[in-house]
Amino acid sequence: MDGSLHEDTVYHTRIEELVDLVGALVPLVDPEYVWSSITDGHGGYESVVPDGRPIPAHVDELSWITVVSESVAEQFGGPDRVRQTPAWRVTEFDTGHIMLVLRDHPYDPTEELTGSPDAYLLDGEDLEQEAVDDLDLADPFAALDVGEYGADVCLHRDDIARSFPNEDLRLIRVTVDEERDLRRVNTGAFVRNVVDAEADDDADLVGQMLSDIPADATDADLHVSAVLHAAVPPAFVRLDGPDDENVVTKVMGLDTDVSKIKLLVSLGRVAQQDDFTAEDLDSMEGALDTLAELDDDENIDRYIEAKLL
Repeated sequence: MDGSLHEDTVYHTRIEELVDLVGALVPLVDPEYVWSSITDGHGGYESVVPDGRPIPAHVDELSWITVVSESVAEQFGGPDRVRQTPAWRVTEFDTGHIMLVLRDHPYDPTEELTGSPDAYLLDGEDLEQEAVDDLDLADPFAALDVGEYGADVCLHRDDIARSFPNEDLRLIRVTVDEERDLRRVNTGAFVRNVVDAEADDDADLVGQMLSDIPADATDADLHVSAVLHAAVPPAFVRLDGPDDENVVTKVMGLDTDVSKIKLLVSLGRVAQQDDFTAEDLDSMEGALDTLAELDDDENIDRYIEAKLL
């Protein structure tokens, strides 16, 4: 499957056929753990073959196609965690098996992942923290003018942690005041500072969100943003009016166990493409509306994991 020797459509078709074949065999064979070996002239396969149990402690890295049974998924932190793996494709079967295809090509990938599957599943790292570590942070509200409205996704400053669990997130409709502070639309209460200036590092940028707290603010008012991420564009947070909707409000309205911050970052990367247009943004919002209308929460999660992450 050397992309330099074939048209893109040819080797992508072969990859799809191979993945489909493995997927068809999984329910029939009922394996405990499946690893794949790639012969590309760069070494052997010892690093992906478990030499003991539990499996996560006895492999050095995940193979391009990895399949885990329900019992082995528990060794990796549980099926829910395995389903969240930042892989090119994640497929769950009725048997409880989960198939991970780490990248769109076994050794010549063309798509960038949102994180490291090995770091996530083998080292236990957190997806959101990894994304923060790997990408520059930026405040999308810095592009908003005084008087404009927006939708921020916040945590109280006492809830700051290495991850952003959905249950800790708060959707807050805000407006930018003359001091470049974000204030709640409904009460006028202070939320946080807009970070306009360049920061020395990511930690400094996070600190600037509460660097100039006004006298009328109480401790309960003080929040930090979970969308302080370079991949989240201003168009995602800007509202035409205080009661309007945008990508942020629609994602936050989904009934899903999938990380909403991870979903926003993933959608943001799509919006960063040079050919992304206002019509594409409308289509993205329409797709989120369609998801919100579905009744099957489990299928919503699977669709998001397979198509949007």
